[in-house]
Amino acid sequence: MGHPVASTADQPRSASFLQRISHWLAETINHAWGNPAEEAQHRPPAIGVQPYSGETVRRRRR
Repeated sequence: MGHPVASTADQPRSASFLQRISHWLAETINHAWGNPAEEAQHRPPAIGVQPYSGETVRRRRR
């Protein structure tokens, strides 16, 4: 299959082993726990009571 460092193909070969491992570890943690900034973009709209957003038009009987 592959070595865990093989997923860091975007890094140059001259990068030290420690730099490649740290990059791989950061990507792994980000994938496992998620990124709150990215998660907020995929949230559905709120359902339920919404704040007042304007005036309602009511018909008055004469």
